[in-house]
Formats: sequence, C-alpha cells, structure tokens
Amino acid sequence: MDNKIKIKDEDGREYVVDVIDIFNVEGYEGKEYIAYTLGREIDQNNLEVYVSILKQDGKNYSLDYIEDKREWEMVQRAMDEMGEV
Repeated sequence: MDNKIKIKDEDGREYVVDVIDIFNVEGYEGKEYIAYTLGREIDQNNLEVYVSILKQDGKNYSLDYIEDKREWEMVQRAMDEMGEV
C-alpha cells in the first residue's frame, strides 16, 4: 500500500498506518471515518483491518473509537456499499 499517514490514538501512542479508505457516512455529517491496517496478517490472504473516526488538526491526525452502536451499524453499511472491507 502506498498511502500512509501517522496517527495518534487517544492514549497518545503514534502509529504509521496504511490507509484503505477515508469516507463519510450519511447521517453523521461532519465526521470522517478511516479504514486502515497496521499490516498484521490474519492469514496468508487477509490483513487485519480497523475502522475509526478520523480527526485532523493541521498536519496531525488522531483517531477516536466508534462507541455508538447505531453509528457503527451505519459505518458498516457504508463500508459494505463501498465494497472495500
């Protein structure tokens, strides 16, 4: 993967991640979501994929957990429609 960004999680740990997609979800305007991987393999053909709320402050990126059940369902639906994950 060519698209990498450095992010900081809510605990302050920094990671360089491979971005799969950055997208919006209907009903949650004003938020951006990111599907990404840390390059960890589940098996020979699949990487472990994560999805979080992406926040950008200038050149800095941070992630937030998706804690609301309905929001998570809408994010999953959006990902299914994109066919990405």
